[in-house]
Order: sequence, then structure tokens, then C-alpha cells
Amino acid sequence: MRGVSTVFDVTLFLLFVTAAVGTLVAPPAAQPAEPAAPAEASLATTASVHYSLAPGARHGPASRFPTTESPEFRRTAHGSLATLLARGATRNLSIAGERVTHSHDEFTREVANATATRTLPRTRVRAVWSPYPGSSVRGSLTAGPRPPADARVTSRTLTVASGYPPVRERARLAAEREGYAGVAHVLARAVVRGTFPDPQTSHALHGDYPVDALVRHRYHRFGALLGTGVETPIHPERTNAALQRALADRFERDLRGRFDSPEEAAATVRVGEVHVTVRRWSR
Repeated sequence: MRGVSTVFDVTLFLLFVTAAVGTLVAPPAAQPAEPAAPAEASLATTASVHYSLAPGARHGPASRFPTTESPEFRRTAHGSLATLLARGATRNLSIAGERVTHSHDEFTREVANATATRTLPRTRVRAVWSPYPGSSVRGSLTAGPRPPADARVTSRTLTVASGYPPVRERARLAAEREGYAGVAHVLARAVVRGTFPDPQTSHALHGDYPVDALVRHRYHRFGALLGTGVETPIHPERTNAALQRALADRFERDLRGRFDSPEEAAATVRVGEVHVTVRRWSR
């Protein structure tokens, strides 16, 4: 299998830190943007972070991870700070407050450190991903200190591609045709596809250790947090369909209680976006 190990190294990178290197889109700011501008410029600079996937193995069952320290766990990610922050937010994926895996604990820590080093003092940067506002499925990454309670804070939010499918228009059409259930189905499919992208996932499941074990662990944790079992051996197409059904049920219940209409729910869909907020203060 060594001949294809390099392919699986790339696959694992894509699977666990997938995010499009998109153009930063800054919506009109409600407050003057000048104090935040230097921090925003720094987020466009590139950085490389070195990390290990070993924390994910150490938090998993020993039967699935016979070793948790080896060169095969080491990885390097390169990109703009904004893109790395977006990746970190999606890799910190949690369901109802419970982390899916810890495979990217070191990655997110190193990205936070790189961001704090590159931005000016008295700056806090927070990247947040969620399929829609208030969702119990979400991820975030924060770098920098909290501003003092009496500080005058200026903030601005950038939008960065998340690597998950952008489905807002599809959700709007589904709302018209199928109501809340349609929006929930569109959201669930996008989230599962973004978390377990094919064909990368299929390749990874047939890869070398620790790639295969980490992907299987992610599947089992995702299913457990949704209250549904994951069959063994894992067949991505069939398993993804089961996860989508369980997640759609969760989303539909939440959307019905949170929004007055399916159309209102669809208008808030932001699966394809990570919102990166830069906050700065003078003293």
C-alpha cells in the first residue's frame, strides 16, 4: 500500500482540512473600519502550520488506535490566515456542544498562535461556522485576548468559503416545495457531504493507518452524537444516507421551533460560509 500512501496523505488533508481558498468578502461595516483594517490585511497573509493528528487517536478507543505516535500522524497546512481560521472552525465541529473528534486540536492551536502573532496587539479574531444561526451543529476558533469590559471596540466581519456546499438557493426552492422538511434535508445533505466528501472518504477508508482509523472514528462519533449507529464495514454512500436522515430530523425540529416559516429558515442558510470577525480596541 505504500505506493498509494502519498495519495492518502493528500486525501486526509483534503478530508480533514478542506476549505476553498476563496476571496474574502467584507460586507458593509456598521462602524468605521479603519481600526480593523490592519488586522484584516494580516489575515490575507499566508502561513504554514505544522501539527499532529495524534490527539484524535489518543481520544479514541485503544482497539481502533494501536499506536498514537508516529511520523504518519504529522501534517502541514499552508494558506492565508483567513483560510486557515475557516478550516479550523469547521474542523472544530461539534454537535450539541460535544466535539466530534479531537484530530485537529493541534491544528487549531497552531492556527490561533499564528493569528495572534501576525495581528496587532489588542486584537481578537473569531471564526464561526454553522449551517444556520443558532444551529446545534457548529464549529469555531478564536485567537487573541478578550477586550476589556470598558474598551471601545471596533469590529468587522469577513466571509470566507467553508469548503461545505453553498446551498442557500437550493434551500429556498426546497422551502417552497417541501416546507421545513425540505430545508432540513438540504442542510443535512450539505453538512454530511462536507464532513465526509467523496471520493476522498472512500479512498481514505481503504488507506494506510492512521488515515483509515481516523476516518472510521469520525464516522462513529458523528453517528453516536446524532443517536444513530454506524454500520461496519462502512460503506460511505449508504452510511452517509443514514446520517443525513438522522441529521435532517434534528434540523427540522429545530427549524420549526426557531423560525416562523420555512422561507425564513432558508434565507438564513450559510453552510458554505465561515464568518471571521476581527475586533480591535485602542487601549
